[in-house]
Amino acid sequence: MSGLAAPVALGLTILLDVGGQLLFKLGLDGDESQAQPERGLIRRVLGSPTIAGGVALYAVEFGCWLFVLSRLDLSLAFPIATLSYVGVVLASRLFLREAVSPRRWIATLLIAAGAACIGMSA
Repeated sequence: MSGLAAPVALGLTILLDVGGQLLFKLGLDGDESQAQPERGLIRRVLGSPTIAGGVALYAVEFGCWLFVLSRLDLSLAFPIATLSYVGVVLASRLFLREAVSPRRWIATLLIAAGAACIGMSA
């Protein structure tokens, strides 16, 4: 079971990164920010519970990432962690209803293919 700990933690870092990014975007674009457009960016960020949630996810991700690095080569872990880019594009489309151009989908698939090649070489 301990052989699965690092890959599971790596997957968790990817999910936490995607979740954090979504919370950051929601915190900046959400109703709380729209209600007070005259507030400066720093005040909106510091006063947003949604952004605070994103920071909390990033703190947990940081701990998971350190665990991953203690068990896997950086040259393996970091390229696989780029799957967070794929996750952010998918989550942006699904949860934020952002438009994603065909070119961006192709680039996202290339990132996923690169991560898969590195993962298979391990």
